[in-house]
Amino acid sequence: MKLHNIELFNFRQFKDRQTIDIATDSPRNVSVIYGENGRGKTGIFRALMFCLYGDKCLSQDELSGDQKKEGLNLVNEIALKENIGTSIAAQVTMAFSHQGQTFRIVRSIDALMKTDGAIVQSQGSRVELQQTDVTGNTQPIETDPDKITALIQEILNSRLRDYFLFDGERIERLTRNTKERREEVRQGIRALLDLDAMELAIAGIKSLISQIEKEISHKSTGELQRVTTIIADLNAKIEKLENAQELGNQELKRLVHKIHEISELVSENKETAEKEKKRQELHKNSQDLKVERDALKTEMASYLSKGAQLVASELIEQLREELELRRHKGELPPNIRKEFVENLLDRERCICGTSLGHDHQQERECLLEFIKKHYTPGLGPESLDLLLSLSRLSSANTGLADQFNRLLTNNKKLGDEILELESKIKLLSDELQEGGTNIDDLIQERKKLEEDKRKLEREMDRQADDIVRAQNEREDLKKKSIVLEKQQSQVNSLVSRRILAEQTLDELERIYNRFANAAKEKLAEKSTENFARLADDETKKDIKKISIDENYMLDVLNWSGQRRLGEISAGQRQIVSLSFIMALIQVAGNLEVPLFMDTPFGRLSGIHRDHLLDTIPKMASQWILLATDTEFTEVEAHALRQTNTWGKIYELVKEEEGTTRIVERDVHQFTPKRKSIH
Repeated sequence: MKLHNIELFNFRQFKDRQTIDIATDSPRNVSVIYGENGRGKTGIFRALMFCLYGDKCLSQDELSGDQKKEGLNLVNEIALKENIGTSIAAQVTMAFSHQGQTFRIVRSIDALMKTDGAIVQSQGSRVELQQTDVTGNTQPIETDPDKITALIQEILNSRLRDYFLFDGERIERLTRNTKERREEVRQGIRALLDLDAMELAIAGIKSLISQIEKEISHKSTGELQRVTTIIADLNAKIEKLENAQELGNQELKRLVHKIHEISELVSENKETAEKEKKRQELHKNSQDLKVERDALKTEMASYLSKGAQLVASELIEQLREELELRRHKGELPPNIRKEFVENLLDRERCICGTSLGHDHQQERECLLEFIKKHYTPGLGPESLDLLLSLSRLSSANTGLADQFNRLLTNNKKLGDEILELESKIKLLSDELQEGGTNIDDLIQERKKLEEDKRKLEREMDRQADDIVRAQNEREDLKKKSIVLEKQQSQVNSLVSRRILAEQTLDELERIYNRFANAAKEKLAEKSTENFARLADDETKKDIKKISIDENYMLDVLNWSGQRRLGEISAGQRQIVSLSFIMALIQVAGNLEVPLFMDTPFGRLSGIHRDHLLDTIPKMASQWILLATDTEFTEVEAHALRQTNTWGKIYELVKEEEGTTRIVERDVHQFTPKRKSIH
């Protein structure tokens, strides 16, 4: 698919009719949409999603409940104010081509403003599509929404629409703590697989098993009834906690999004800009350290299984020294088995041919003395094996102790650094709040949201622990119930039904996991390829590949196979995130789509930035760069010009409150407002 132009009419900030022509000619396939925060850069992408799919909100809007169902108001508010009580339409027209055919799709939605200022927007939208085939024949205009939806789905599957925009928040989520990173990867793979029917079947089988277990509990007696009742209660508890976790994740995303929005507003205020910039910098540093600490905890967890031998290290060393002393005294059996020596005496001949008969008494006496000295009663050949094992354990314990000490020291160091940063953040936040500016309310609101976020994270951690404990208790009780069920014939048929359902569930989950594992392997492979193209040479010396494990954890491995995401820089982690998101689209076979990207230059080194500017245009058919004035500076503009891929530049200019004008600039003459990011 290749996007040719987008025409906006009274859509969001864009009043009246305005058009953007997208760069399509290779190699000049890069279009830049440049403007300050709040000018409508994301609105361009929003218009694309509305026109194609009828979406009235994006996933990053973090809406919920009725608000999500109703969506955002898409009709320009100035146009509505000028026509109170009259229905006004917002319209998006898009021209694109695909496999030699050209398409023109138009979608519109109505709204009106009441006299009290309330805006009422229609639930649905109107859409029409005109198609011209490869021979130039134009077909009649299609107005059936279902047929249009089916056609668009064939061209650009809506399941992956969230990944056509590389927004800063998604990139950040993939570099944050393990929970957010895992969920983002899981959702990406879920969108890629398109296994809704199988997920529905798995959920249905689980529900059936739960129903059968309730019937078993109802028909059972005595101890079995007690155990099955507890299992049912645990099932209900786990389900309730998992639902709470899901709601918590949604609320957490909303809080993070709202905090980000307020921070953007605060950073634009001249009176608070410098302090806010410093606060955000400290906050990002704190987040980076938390990612590093999470990775450290994961590494510590991998060593816990060997912790028992470390606890017993003193006893192991004492026993090893005792056996070593006996070995030096010759009290441990040699590597030669006693039975072999006795067999030589019985045969009266050594393996070298020497006679051991009674006429060679001296030689016989030597062997008899050897047996007496080296094969001490109570110290069999196993004692030598034990000595070898203890020696290996002793050596391993030394390394293990060093590793634990390193990890604990680093963990404490990171904890202290995080506390110090958070103390500085609090101090700056207090100063901002007391600054007497006209945005005190915003700062106070952000402070409350951050506290709500911390409370929610603590509550969700507690819920996660409760789920694990309940699951472990349930598994123990299920083992007990299996034994008890065999003693009560009245539940035999129900048990057979449950076993059949469980076998079906196991098979469905096995098939699902096979698809998921194949997708993870392919994504890891593609992510690694992308990373190799985007990263600088120094980074590639430290990192061998990107991995996705069985728990959907995205990480990087060094050349020794060790996880190292927590140890690489913030800019390198952004390259990892971009590599993964691009891999999602590549594996889906959709890299022919135009890629929208919020400029991710803020934390990248100059080399990484140059790699990005040089590589993305070669990997994608079109690249639409949504560029803020703070991140797309003269430095980035110069670097992009050097690639010879920059085809179009549009600046979003504020005309009045609530209105943005799209102004085309000359690529060769355009000068960003800032000289550099720093």
